[in-house]
Amino acid sequence: MASLRERLLASLLPPLLVVGAVAAGGTYVFMERRLTAAFDQDLGDIARAIVPYLRTSDGRIELQVNAQADAILRMDSADQVFYAVFDSQGAIITGDRALPAPRIADVSVTFWDDVRSKANIRAAAIRATVDQSPVIVMAAETTRKRDRASRDAMVSAIAPVTLLSIAAVAALLFGIRRGLGPVERLRKELQERSHMDLRPVDERQVVDELRPLVQELNEMLSRLQGAQLTQARFIANAAHQLRTPIAGLVTQLDLARSGDPQARHLEHAREGAARLARLARQILSLAAADPISNPDERKDDCDLEAIVKDHANDWLRVATARNVELEFELAVTPIRGNALLVGELATNLVDNAIRYGAKTVRIATRRDGARSIFEVIDDGPGIPVEERTRIFERFRRLDNQSTEGSGLGLAIVSEIAQRHRAEIEVTEGMGGRGTRVAVSFPGGQP
Repeated sequence: MASLRERLLASLLPPLLVVGAVAAGGTYVFMERRLTAAFDQDLGDIARAIVPYLRTSDGRIELQVNAQADAILRMDSADQVFYAVFDSQGAIITGDRALPAPRIADVSVTFWDDVRSKANIRAAAIRATVDQSPVIVMAAETTRKRDRASRDAMVSAIAPVTLLSIAAVAALLFGIRRGLGPVERLRKELQERSHMDLRPVDERQVVDELRPLVQELNEMLSRLQGAQLTQARFIANAAHQLRTPIAGLVTQLDLARSGDPQARHLEHAREGAARLARLARQILSLAAADPISNPDERKDDCDLEAIVKDHANDWLRVATARNVELEFELAVTPIRGNALLVGELATNLVDNAIRYGAKTVRIATRRDGARSIFEVIDDGPGIPVEERTRIFERFRRLDNQSTEGSGLGLAIVSEIAQRHRAEIEVTEGMGGRGTRVAVSFPGGQP
């Protein structure tokens, strides 16, 4: 796309040039007509000056002009002057016989352009009466002074307009440059910042036309700053979460190597390794759910019921090890999405319910109008109302004393739900006890 400066020039320069051309053309036409009228008036006066020299002798009309009068009539420093007298039928009576026939109209004097002996001439003709005999008196002249005057008029019209157009274009360029000065200053200010400087731009120094753009820019910078802080917290928390199991694993292995009873230390080392593996898997799942890391994730028609059945055996093994009973209430529930990510969402919700004090966990899939619902209900200790919007933050745990979990499970749920344009609702479980988490997906084709 062309720059704003080029677009302004493309919008403003053509009208300016058109106005200049129209002004020059109008000035030239006006001056040329005025000059033609002045020259024609002189030519008409020559034709009128001939009439008093016409006489009738023996029934014939004669032009009685002496040499001095003829010299006065033909006097012109630039052009040749010709004259002739014609009868009412257009036949020549006296004068220059090389002149063409007159073109007379019903006006006092008629002017027209013609040719005499292959030379361009300007002619004038008037009607007159000599002793009651109608005649036509014609005067003509070459067009050298008219052509010279026309060229001078053209130069006089074009030169000032050209100079004014050049001055206007220069003023236009200066005005555009000055007008775009605030944009250039804003660009320089942003260019001089580092990638870590996400301070908002001072709107008080911005012109009114740019203020909406700067407001949107500041909002984007605020969102970027929030994302940057979230990323920094994520890295710090991930490092902390990884440090604990790794340190425990190394300690238990050192104790086992020192000759202490190995069974207990190896068991603890195994638990630390399992926790480390689970944390790594959750971080990978979180990255897979992130639209920035995977912007082109494909979505297919799938079924929540089938996804639950695919993962049910794994959930049952974990639940049995913790003496938790799983109940299933499933129905065909089509959605459009990524079955692997939706399975990860479901696994994290069920795992979260199993790990934190529940004795019974009910898993359901159902349709609700155009929406498809996946629901996990447990009878555990529940989640306080004020914490229900915060539990989906990364590394957020209600029980900070517990060594289980990393605080990433529900963050993964939130990322996958957002990716599928799903809505999450957290309420009390049945009878006001425990927790109910319902994820509502846009319904797909059955």
